[in-house]
Amino acid sequence: MHSLVFWEVFSFTIAFAGSIAIDESSLLWYSSLDRSASTPSDAFFSIIWFFLYALMGYSAFSVSGKAGFRNLIPFLIQALFNLAWCWVFFYFRKPSCALIVIFLLLCSLLWTVLEFRRYDRLAAGLLIPYVLWVGFAFWLNFYIVINN
Repeated sequence: MHSLVFWEVFSFTIAFAGSIAIDESSLLWYSSLDRSASTPSDAFFSIIWFFLYALMGYSAFSVSGKAGFRNLIPFLIQALFNLAWCWVFFYFRKPSCALIVIFLLLCSLLWTVLEFRRYDRLAAGLLIPYVLWVGFAFWLNFYIVINN
């Protein structure tokens, strides 16, 4: 499992599996919601997520060569919450439930950073933009819950 290709493919597979939940109907629903004025454009979301998934894969790769499989469990858990959020929010259209999922994503992501920091400080640091983005996404999700 100490392969950069493996971890990048894993990360982008999570991205692809989440994108399946987003279709034209869900985008129309999303556009009808009262959203925060700080909500970025769809194109900006795509660009940011591309870089975040690349950083996720590289970070996991860096740690995979220095730690055992069980030390990667927090990373795998956060990836599942990342995937679940797309489906809960867009496919099932449950922003309140998605808020719980994104909170769990943020918690598991912080756990991942702390675990990775034990083995590779750079790998942990590469996840900080992801932590910040998920924190911002939590706010956007919260705004939607409160205002719709």
